Amino acid sequence: PIPQDPANRRADWSSSNADMRHRVNFAASYQLPFANGLKGPARQILHGWEIGGLTVIQTGLPFTVTVPGSPSNTGSGSRANPVAGVSPEVDEPTIARWFNTAAFSTPPAFTWGTLGRNTLRGPGIWNVDLSAAKKFNFSETRRLEFRAEFFNSLNHPQFGLPGSTIGVGGVATITNTQRANRQIQFALRYAF
Repeated sequence: PIPQDPANRRADWSSSNADMRHRVNFAASYQLPFANGLKGPARQILHGWEIGGLTVIQTGLPFTVTVPGSPSNTGSGSRANPVAGVSPEVDEPTIARWFNTAAFSTPPAFTWGTLGRNTLRGPGIWNVDLSAAKKFNFSETRRLEFRAEFFNSLNHPQFGLPGSTIGVGGVATITNTQRANRQIQFALRYAF
């Protein structure tokens, strides 16, 4: 591999920090058909509900394994060196051990690390948002709309990137999330 060197731009050729190799979005909305034959207040309450959903599935973001301090003695941080013959992948990544730390070492003094930039990937995202809405029509120009939205409706954790500085506590461990836990919001809108 090409060594990390600020004077050598080829050393930084890699995936972008925001590179999502695969991303699929599913969106749907459906107007519920029940209560079509009802009259009066029952029709106002039960008719015209619409439900919707948005599902996002994507691969994880790339990240770089680094070392603390400045082995190059330039005041700049440095990437780690890969250990020959040791895979950075683990059989079953968990939030306690996302990658194999034994696959990386600190570069010798006065040298740059030889690991490429953004060589590993963090956890992917699998998220479902749901909504329910109802319009109450009072006349041609007056309408009340009720809306309930459930973000991360399944309360599924969306884990962030692991600690990636070799030789520091918490390396290869994920301690944060990318998205909030389930959030529910309600809204009323009157149009006239």
